[in-house]
Amino acid sequence: MSELDAPDPKAIDWARKDASRKDFSQRANLAFLVKCFGIGVLALLIPILLPLIGGYEGHFSISFFYHVPEARNWFVGLLWAVGIFLILFQGLSRAENLLLTLAGVFLILVALVPTTTDQCNESLFSLHAAFAVAFFVCLFIVAIFFSKSRLDYILWPPLRARFKRAYDVTGCLMIALPALAYGVHLVDGRDCGHEIYWIEFAAIAAFSAFWFVKTWEYKRLLGLSVRDVARRLVS
Repeated sequence: MSELDAPDPKAIDWARKDASRKDFSQRANLAFLVKCFGIGVLALLIPILLPLIGGYEGHFSISFFYHVPEARNWFVGLLWAVGIFLILFQGLSRAENLLLTLAGVFLILVALVPTTTDQCNESLFSLHAAFAVAFFVCLFIVAIFFSKSRLDYILWPPLRARFKRAYDVTGCLMIALPALAYGVHLVDGRDCGHEIYWIEFAAIAAFSAFWFVKTWEYKRLLGLSVRDVARRLVS
């Protein structure tokens, strides 16, 4: 082979570059999906792990686990983790990003400003409760007014309607359940039962469900199958 026929080592291998770009794009999309799903999983761990670590009896609400030595670090750590992920998460508009950032900040403040040990007799207008309500209000607005903006790209009308319904349901639950907890505390909070705990559990489950729905929606929009996701996770 003559010197003229030899490949130029400095020449760009466009086919290889294009393949690398597609591989990177798929991995970046997968990282985005994992982050969505991870937010939901981390949040759901809060009401599940805390009673297993700190016990169930005698705890009026999830927030009371701050005062349980065995569970305090888990309570604070999980709230911080979810809050930081919300702050770092990027939506598709500045308004959505601002609301998610505010939600993350409010959730961290929930951990930083705990309830009192006598939570049954605590004022209904505590800073802790205000930050918790503000957190859910932000997510309610995101679910109802921003999350459905991408659904026009879901071409099958029945599936598009299911996603809209799922966002409406999870969004409404995230505002209705904290209001219900407020009402229960107002009416019979001094009974110190477990009603508030289970209402808060349901509110967090709605929050997690919102992120699981978002994960499924993005998976459909990105054209990734379960097989693609599994293969990328192990490769």
